[in-house]
Order: sequence, then structure tokens, then C-alpha cells
Amino acid sequence: MRRWMSSKTPEIGFKSARRELIILASMLLFSFSLLGCEGGANKVPSASATGSGASSSPTSRSATTVILPPPNLAHGFSHSHIFVIVMENLGYSQALSTPAISALAKRWAYASQYYAVTHPSLPNYLSLIGGSIFSITSDCVDCFVSAPSLASEMSQKGISWSAYMESLPSDCYLSPYTPDGLYAGKHDPFIYFTGIRSSATLCQSIKPLHELTGLLDAKSKALPSFIWITPNLCNDGHNCSPTLAGLWLTSMVDEIIKSPTWQNAGALFVTWDEGNGGDFTGVGNNGEVTNSGGGGHVLTLVIEPNLAPGTVFRQPMNHYSLLQSVEANFGLPLLGNSADPAIHPLP
Repeated sequence: MRRWMSSKTPEIGFKSARRELIILASMLLFSFSLLGCEGGANKVPSASATGSGASSSPTSRSATTVILPPPNLAHGFSHSHIFVIVMENLGYSQALSTPAISALAKRWAYASQYYAVTHPSLPNYLSLIGGSIFSITSDCVDCFVSAPSLASEMSQKGISWSAYMESLPSDCYLSPYTPDGLYAGKHDPFIYFTGIRSSATLCQSIKPLHELTGLLDAKSKALPSFIWITPNLCNDGHNCSPTLAGLWLTSMVDEIIKSPTWQNAGALFVTWDEGNGGDFTGVGNNGEVTNSGGGGHVLTLVIEPNLAPGTVFRQPMNHYSLLQSVEANFGLPLLGNSADPAIHPLP
């Protein structure tokens, strides 16, 4: 298994392979058990993540792929809390040539073969919490989705979550943009799911980022188990330079890792929504890297207390890998393409 590990980085191949074998064996055992449960009522056919023709009028889209994870799927994913930060529009090489971002990669760990699933922004964000792009191919503002999401699954299981959006004026703000132009709904996938929009309780979990700051110094139980962070249109690198975005990210990471929440077996994943505009590389159906059909090569940072600095994960991964990792950690159903057996999860 060492062939996908750098000789200069800690050798984690055997551990990862062992974990993947355990996961695969558990999945097979659980699948057989489903055959005897009420005529296999829990089996759901696989659905494609691709499609075309996002409507300009209000649209409700749905996906049917929800595969229950087998027992012990969370083996090796024992994080008490998970943070996810999504940055904007930066290719892998450009990210590693940005000093502040490169320093974070060297200080912590990162995935070197991680890819966005498509272009432009919105469908990538939807894939991160819904397991599909739901046939959406634009940054439409009214193409709502009638399907389960990571947030709805967590709520059903009693797992706390919050999505913190920088420059959001108030909780449950549903407009696609703010007057100051710093917040964009296309970077807030939660407001696109009708199950969240229509629920006053769930919608209140979409909050301004400044509400998170005071909680980071508190004990772990004071914070939600899952924390999503979207910077504003400058700090995410969309409208401002990678240098500025890197400085903001470094500051945000420092705040998180100083908190007892992260230090108590927490995890922080940082990814970019898509790569450079002309980069269509991605991960194909067989789990291998392809030159077309994807959203480009992006950096993904893995920031955990017990990982050796400079660890590099070299398996092909994409946004469905990140979603699967969160689902597995909390024992949630695998949504859409996150259930693809070819998908490699993050640690």
C-alpha cells in the first residue's frame, strides 16, 4: 500500500487499507441482512449525480438514494465534533503556492488527489451536504431541492448542527444576496433544501459566523456536533486574492484549534468548492482520476489533533468523500453518491 504514500510522509497506508477492508466487510454483511428485512424495503436504487437543465423558475428537485450504513461503519471515525470550512475557486497548485495555505498544509495533513465534482459553485456545495448535484448546472437562486440532506438526517437522529455564514445579517436569512454584496446564497447549500427552508427550527440553525466566535472557548458540549463555516465573498477568495483568503483561513483555523471542542477528538476539514475554470478533472465511476466531467483538482486540508504534520493522503477523493466521512462518523445514512463503494473517505 506504500505506493500511494510519499517516502517523506508518515506511512498511513496499512492503517487506511485495514479500515477500508473493515468498512467493506461491514457493508457486505449489512447488505445481506437487509434482504431479510420486510422484503428488502430499505434497499434503494443508486441514482446518478449528473444531469442538465437547471430551470430559471422555482424548481423542486429530489433524489432517492439513501442507503443505511452498516453497523460499525464509523470504525476509525470517532470525532466528537467536526468542522467543515469551504473556500472558493482555487486550484490545487495555486493553493499550495499561496504561502499561508501552504503553511497550513505542511503544519497539518492534506489530500493530494481531491477533486470537485463539477462547475460552477452551487452544485458542488449541494454535493457536500446532499450527495448529488440534483441536475443543477448553474448558480441558480430558486432551484430548491426536495431531498434529504446531511442537516435533516442529523436532526432526525438528534445530532446537533449549525451552519455559520460570514456576513449573514440574521439567523435563517433566505435571500440569495445581502445588500452589501458579501454574502451569497449560492455558497449556502442549506437554504436550497426545502426541508430546511420550510422548518423554522432547522432554518434557525443557519447563523451569522460571529455567533460562533464566543462559543469556541467554551466546553465541547456548548457547540453543535457538526459545524459548517462559509466565509464571505472576500475572505473565501471569490472576490479577493488567495493571499488574503489564506490569511483569513489561518486565523480561523487558529481559533478552532485553540478550542476544547477541537482538542477533544475533534476534526476540521477545509476544502475548496471548485478548481480553476478550465480544469475539469475529477473522480470517475471506477474511483480513478479522469480528465473530464469533474470540477477540477483542489486542495483539502485534514486538521486533527493526532495526525502527524505533513501527512499526505493520496487516494482519489472528491466532495462525496467528505460527505461520507461526516456521515460515517455520526452513523448517518449515506446520501446519494456518498454511498458509492469506489469512494475513499477522509480519515
